[in-house]
Amino acid sequence: MRQPVSLRLWLQSASLLAVLAGYIPLLLINRTLADTQRRHAHEQLIATVQRHLPDLGLLPPRLSTAGLQVLGLDALLTPLQPPQPPHLQRDASGRQWLTSISTTAVAPNTPLSLHLRQDVTESVQQEQIGQWLLIAAAGGTSLLTSGLLRLVLHRGLLRPLQRFGDELATITSRSLGRHHLPPQGQPRELQPIVVAFNALQDRLAASWDRERSFVDGVAHELRTPITLISGRAQGLRRQLPAGPLQRTAEQIHGEADRMGLLVSDLLDIARQDAGRLALRLQPIDADEALLLLYERFAPLADGRLRLVGPADTPLPSPPADPDRLQQCLAALVDNALHYSTGPVHLAATADDNAVVLSVRDHGPGVTSAERERIFERFVRGTAAVDTRGSGVGLAVVRLLMTAMGGTVTVLDADGGGADFQLRLPLAVTPAADPPAT
Repeated sequence: MRQPVSLRLWLQSASLLAVLAGYIPLLLINRTLADTQRRHAHEQLIATVQRHLPDLGLLPPRLSTAGLQVLGLDALLTPLQPPQPPHLQRDASGRQWLTSISTTAVAPNTPLSLHLRQDVTESVQQEQIGQWLLIAAAGGTSLLTSGLLRLVLHRGLLRPLQRFGDELATITSRSLGRHHLPPQGQPRELQPIVVAFNALQDRLAASWDRERSFVDGVAHELRTPITLISGRAQGLRRQLPAGPLQRTAEQIHGEADRMGLLVSDLLDIARQDAGRLALRLQPIDADEALLLLYERFAPLADGRLRLVGPADTPLPSPPADPDRLQQCLAALVDNALHYSTGPVHLAATADDNAVVLSVRDHGPGVTSAERERIFERFVRGTAAVDTRGSGVGLAVVRLLMTAMGGTVTVLDADGGGADFQLRLPLAVTPAADPPAT
């Protein structure tokens, strides 16, 4: 996956390239101007030498002489050769010469070639010094620009964005719509984003309130008819003789109870979202809690439920809500009995900081990719091959454990299967909002 590019790095790189792009034309223009000036000055020298050749006494018998010093230049007259414009040459000693060949005449009707060589070493060196100075200025300007841009970005962009992110992190589901960010304290460019985010908060808060009100209202309205159906079905089951009608009444009673549990789960979710979930925290005996759970489910488990004996050393008594803890354990045992065929073990252990209640089965287990998702609302794992279950049971377990200051996790059980663990810390810290699901 391609990593995102840092905005600060991108802007700094762009500024450096812009500075360098501005100095490169200056270097080229400086070099072109210096070369043009040398050539123009050389052409003027050629014209001056040609005007003074008759006065210098350079007669045809002396045409074959070596180079003559004319006006501080090296000049040589030769028979006619093709002319050459001024061009730079470097000799063995490293000196720079501007050399040209032009046509001239010392006597009438006697065209000759004037070879003129001008020492421009100092001019070329000065040009190179100027170029190095421009390069040094470009480097210094680039560093200064990068430093200033880094400071401006940190104070004008990164720091406001960090503050903006910190303020967003403080918004929870309970404070949604009640914690508007002040646009006045933000940079001008971020103010429209803050205003748009506040408006989004209001829309989300209104939608969230409608959803909570709907779930809470529907759950309350369903409780009465479900209780009535369950009670009547239980009464029919007792009155009817053994046979198809009694089995039908038992099925109605079982489904009504399951629907009642679902309604209770939805009410718990609605109460937690509204901040109205009441807990009764008190020290609990983990072994006694598992024994109570075992006595409740053993008649329904066909001998599959196994209770691991208590440890030799008494376990600590962490604070928890006994009823809510039984609700969490019951949901885990119900899942284990349904999604596995082997025995289901109940065990309690302790470490230095917490007491751990485990429900281990020998079913298909939970894949590592699903170990977090199955605790989200209305999410069912791949092991849920049938239509049983609503996808809220494990979400309520995590919700209740978080409210009690604990956690719920799932690991691989020894010999295969899933090991659901309820971890109750010995010292309860204030519970944060549960993860958004």
